Amino acid sequence: MGIFFAACEQTKSVEYYQNHPEEAKKRSLECRHKAIISQDCVNAYRVGFPKDEWEDENISNP
Repeated sequence: MGIFFAACEQTKSVEYYQNHPEEAKKRSLECRHKAIISQDCVNAYRVGFPKDEWEDENISNP
């Protein structure tokens, strides 16, 4: 039954997550922890962990 509910969650847009950055980080971590791949997770990850921040970390921590 839990899978049914997870599959029915509403996908939130990148714009939504831009207006709720803490929720984006929380959702991104949840998706990673539960190994969920969905459009909602992708949208949350784009905001919660922006690529430019990730690239900056790799440059400063070789």
